[in-house]
Amino acid sequence: MKIVNFLYLSIVLLCCQIGFSQTIWQGQYQSYRIIVSGDFDAKKDSLSFSIPELGSDCKVAVKAAADSVSFKNGMYGYTFKGKYSSDKTAVTGIFNNYSIPNAAVVLKKQNQIKPLFFAQHPQKPYPYEVKDFTFVGKNTKLAYGATLTLPKNRKKYPLAILISGTGQHDRNYTFMGREFFTVLADYLARNGIASLRVDDRGFGKTAGDFESATTGDFADDIEEEIAYLKSDKNVDASYIGLIGHSEGGMIASIVSSRNKDVKFMISLSGVGVSGLEMLNLQNTAILKSFNFTDEVVAKQMELYNILFKAVYETKDDESVKPVMEIKLKEWMQKQDSVMLKKVQLWEGRDQTFLYRYGKDADRKWYRYTIHYNPEDYLPKIKIPVFVGNGDRDIQVPALENINSFKKYLGTKDLTSKIYPGLNHMYQHCRTCTQKEVKELDEVFAPEVLDDISKWILQRYKK
Repeated sequence: MKIVNFLYLSIVLLCCQIGFSQTIWQGQYQSYRIIVSGDFDAKKDSLSFSIPELGSDCKVAVKAAADSVSFKNGMYGYTFKGKYSSDKTAVTGIFNNYSIPNAAVVLKKQNQIKPLFFAQHPQKPYPYEVKDFTFVGKNTKLAYGATLTLPKNRKKYPLAILISGTGQHDRNYTFMGREFFTVLADYLARNGIASLRVDDRGFGKTAGDFESATTGDFADDIEEEIAYLKSDKNVDASYIGLIGHSEGGMIASIVSSRNKDVKFMISLSGVGVSGLEMLNLQNTAILKSFNFTDEVVAKQMELYNILFKAVYETKDDESVKPVMEIKLKEWMQKQDSVMLKKVQLWEGRDQTFLYRYGKDADRKWYRYTIHYNPEDYLPKIKIPVFVGNGDRDIQVPALENINSFKKYLGTKDLTSKIYPGLNHMYQHCRTCTQKEVKELDEVFAPEVLDDISKWILQRYKK
């Protein structure tokens, strides 16, 4: 397991090869684009169809009338029935598929494929400056791809470095098409706050090997970003702060504890407890979100905590797999077949589980995070700190993590807030499961954006 399976990775685009000279009919439902290539009225038997986010690429049989259009693919279960707009530039209808049932979709006529769009994404022209560039770290020697967002007509301003959570992300912190950091940077800039966001190692225009890196290495990357900002004469680097989400909050804590150039820190769903406690809290909350009985959750966590301890006690240069195999076998021998079925460790599934977890557990990143101890960093942080969490967060449970920040932080200026109804990605949620994230159009809850901006400006004015 990953200490914070927080972040939902950006989906690799598997776009079908559609010639841009053709007409494109494109719609969107939640996190899925629905694309048909070609003219509906061209009397062709079939047209190219794709749902890039699902990797779907096939042909659909089309029927077009004066005021309506329908298409289908029986093999994959795709159907659509819709009506033209008066100017025939859009078709409004219902799309059906196993993955996307009874979806109201508007297919709009385009001359090229468009990216996923959400209402909170900022649109040009921007009322602020956006600069894309690369720089090289003096100590890491890595090239970093970055975007600097600056308020217009201001020589002085606070400047926040945005730090993404677990997993490899682009500088915009894109998940399910939603650009978390683009929305945050936009809101900050509109309120007079600059920001820097950077591609993760090995992604976009940033070099390096992500798979072999640890949270400590990512903290070194933030140090390089601070050093760059201080060296750029065109940037006001007199009031630099860190805004970290999820694992990014842990990274912000590490850097803030040792770098005197950091003037403020914001931890959004950041890890405030130890690595071992985080694993217990997170896995318990996630299991409960699947509506397992208390008995099943307790049994699964009994096993998980045995394995977590085995990883914790294994030396960094040794594989934990042999020990895990023994521990798992011993635990299974104490369970009856009914319980093994309930915890889904029967008919060879224990070997699949062991393989998947063992692969993660031997990673340098995992070993680093499981040994994370907030007492090593938080007492050293004396700058203003804002700690926030959603009360429906199942990946970094709010109360325990915020209480740990309160217990260990050395600062006298601490603001903490638990937001009602928000999940890990700061969306207003209903079921608040991991699966629901892609079903919500909201990118970033406005009340959190507002609180962050006001809090930074209040400290900056002081």
